[in-house]
Amino acid sequence: MEGHTHNLNSMMFSPCGKRIVSASHDMTVRLWDARTGESLFVLVGHTSCVICVKFSPDGRELVSVSLDGTIRFWDSETGEAGVVLRPSFDEVHSVAYSPDGRWVASGHKTGAIHLWSTATKEPGHSLRGHTDTVTSIAFSPDGQWIASSSEDQTVQLWDASTGILMSILNAHRKDVYDVVFSPDGSQLASGGVDRKVRLWDVRSCLSSVEVQGQINHVLRMGYSLDGQTILSHGGSDSSIYLWDLQSKTPRIKLQGHRAITISLSYSPCGQWLVSGSEDKTARLW
Repeated sequence: MEGHTHNLNSMMFSPCGKRIVSASHDMTVRLWDARTGESLFVLVGHTSCVICVKFSPDGRELVSVSLDGTIRFWDSETGEAGVVLRPSFDEVHSVAYSPDGRWVASGHKTGAIHLWSTATKEPGHSLRGHTDTVTSIAFSPDGQWIASSSEDQTVQLWDASTGILMSILNAHRKDVYDVVFSPDGSQLASGGVDRKVRLWDVRSCLSSVEVQGQINHVLRMGYSLDGQTILSHGGSDSSIYLWDLQSKTPRIKLQGHRAITISLSYSPCGQWLVSGSEDKTARLW
C-alpha cells in the first residue's frame, strides 16, 4: 500500500474489515481496499499534517484531526467532505468515537478534550485536567468511561456522561503516547517515552503491572480480541511486538518496515493487522 508521500500517522480498519483508512503528514486522508491494497479515495481539505483518523462504529463516516486546528467529517462511502469544525486555533492531536457513535472526542495541544455530537456537530462537555498535549483518547467498550493520555506524563480516566475526572494514573515518568481499553473494558494499557507498557485495573485504578522488555518508547498499541495479547511498536525501532500478557514477554516480533513504525491497527476479526511507517508505506500482516 503506497500512495502517501510522507509519514503515515494513523491507520484503522473499517468495522467490516474490508477497507483501511490512513492519515499522513502530506495533509491527506486515504481510503484503501484491505484485500487488494488499492487506493479508493484521497480526501483533501486539511492544510497541515493529519494526525489521527477514525471510522465511525457503523463505518459510514470518518473523522480526521490535524495540526491545522480542524476536525473534519467525511462520507466513507463516497469520500465526500462533510462538516468542518474549527473549535479554536489549537492543534488537534487525537480523536475517538463513542461506541454508540453519538459522540466524538477530540484531544488538543492545550490539554483540553472536547466532546461533539455527531448528529448536530454541536459541542458537549469539555474535559479539562491535562496540562499538555492529549496524545490519545479511548472510550470504554460500554461507553461509560473515557481514557486519555498526554505529554504531561499522565493517563486520566473520565466519566463519559458527566465529563467528571475520576482518576489520574501517574506511574509513567515521561510523555504517554497511547492508551487503549481491553475488549472487556476491565483493563487499560498505556505506553510512552519511558519504554513501558503499563496495565491498569479500571475499577481500582490503583494497580499497575509493567510489561517488561520494551526496547524503545511506545507510540501505539492494540489488544487482541481475546485480551491476552498486546500489540505495540516503538520509536527508533521499526519492529512490531506482540506481547503475551500472561508471561509479560514478547511472543512475536514482526520486521519489514525500513523506518520507524508509527501507526497500527488490528482488523475486526483479529486475524490481520496493518501498520504505517516513516518509510511511507503501509503493511498488512
